[in-house]
Amino acid sequence: MYLPKKLPYSYSALEPFIDEETMFIHYNSHYLTYIKNLNEAVAKEKVQQMTIHQLIKTIDNYSSTIRNNAGGYYNHSLFWAMLKPPTSRTNPPYGLIKKVIDTNFNGYANFQKLILEAAKKRFGSGWVWLVISKRNGKIMITETPYQDNP
Repeated sequence: MYLPKKLPYSYSALEPFIDEETMFIHYNSHYLTYIKNLNEAVAKEKVQQMTIHQLIKTIDNYSSTIRNNAGGYYNHSLFWAMLKPPTSRTNPPYGLIKKVIDTNFNGYANFQKLILEAAKKRFGSGWVWLVISKRNGKIMITETPYQDNP
């Protein structure tokens, strides 16, 4: 059985970037529904219990119901964990990720511009990702539709 991750901050903590109502809806309506539907589909289709990461890695073996709801659960779980409430000071990337961004995207400002452009081009629902290609090790910005992920 897949269980929800607790939101690590209040619904309003990400304002002014993401408002309280949006966070409330995404957590309580979308995320919790993905988990409910995923658990029901896994039981109905008699899918062997595995971690969500294992399920996502083998997602092409399962129905579209499992694919969509597993993706919604997994992607939102990552989303909640990666976001942090804004503080009075900015926290630009540092260490290895700063080096990766500087090397591959000609600095953080350009990286922000490119990732925002990718998000604006995403028609309908979907996600924008910073990934390392398994094929060639290249760092890139990519996007996926609906609840898919790289």
